[in-house]
Amino acid sequence: MPVAPKSLARIAEPSGFGMADVAFLAGLDESTVSRLWDDPEWLDRIKGRSLQSLVSVLPGVGEYVLGFSLADRRTRLADQLDGRSVQVDQEAFRRLVQERRIPEQYLSNALDTAACVLDGDVRKAASHLARFWGRRQDYALGFVFGTNDADSLLVDPAPLVAAAIDMVDRLAARENSFHAMVAQANLLHHITRATGEIVSTVSERDITRSTALAFRSSIIGEIMATDDLDVAERYGRVVQSSHLAALVEGWAFPTYTHDAKPTPDFSLPRSVLLRHTAEEVLREIDTYNEAYLFYLAETSIPMILRTDPTFGLQRDDLRRRLRTRAESSGQARTAAACAAILRELDDTPGTLGDPVDSAW
Repeated sequence: MPVAPKSLARIAEPSGFGMADVAFLAGLDESTVSRLWDDPEWLDRIKGRSLQSLVSVLPGVGEYVLGFSLADRRTRLADQLDGRSVQVDQEAFRRLVQERRIPEQYLSNALDTAACVLDGDVRKAASHLARFWGRRQDYALGFVFGTNDADSLLVDPAPLVAAAIDMVDRLAARENSFHAMVAQANLLHHITRATGEIVSTVSERDITRSTALAFRSSIIGEIMATDDLDVAERYGRVVQSSHLAALVEGWAFPTYTHDAKPTPDFSLPRSVLLRHTAEEVLREIDTYNEAYLFYLAETSIPMILRTDPTFGLQRDDLRRRLRTRAESSGQARTAAACAAILRELDDTPGTLGDPVDSAW
């Protein structure tokens, strides 16, 4: 995967173009191209418009710029993490990019974020982690924490998990920062998934505006890690009894899937089609454990249907997926929760309605 620096002269060889040819076709002064022609570090010296002109006329320049930029960042991040005694699994990186088609930019962003956490830089880590509130970004972050599957970007993610645990309370201290709030929630989610244990001190009895998202993220991580129906059932009761917990639960999926923009007051538009939310929930119905399925059926899907009764225009798919999982479920409580949603889908029309109340 490494890409060595290459001069313009070498890139131009297969085309047969000389320096004057490239300058003429690109509409650049020969003196400009001459200064770059034999320099392997030419990419650091060229300006935007000139680079666009070269990309448009010389085959191989665009591919080189992309490949070298990605490889250079990947190498710098691997060296940076190695300096903290954390090794990047280069073979896992290759598999994720080439075989699983995960954008390398997402994976490098996750490595960059891991470096910030390992450095203990709270401000920088918060700014990075806040950008991982999203389905694809969060999936990439899971690879540095080793919470997705067998492919982990770090040979040993334990030092990162330990550093993340140390950072959680420091992020909580920045309670007026929305970035810090989202960052803490992201860390708690992956810490809980990695360890199966809740490390947050947030209690269900004292949820506040600054702790509600962290509480939810910890519980969802615990449900994923432990497959404990009691945890999922207890969380459902909290959502029913706490306005703040309900508000955040109703906000989470639409913003996580980019059906709506994340807002510091956890509000949603008065009318929104939850197309991407529906696609994500359908995927999760098919793939996640029994306790998580119970959480979806008992707590999440009813709130989604209140926000968008059309379920992203996919109510029929929701019926079919829930019925299939309910029939194969080995848990009576999960099957019953799915059956209740199926009855609701049969009894209510699929028209777009008002969202959950967004006032604090």
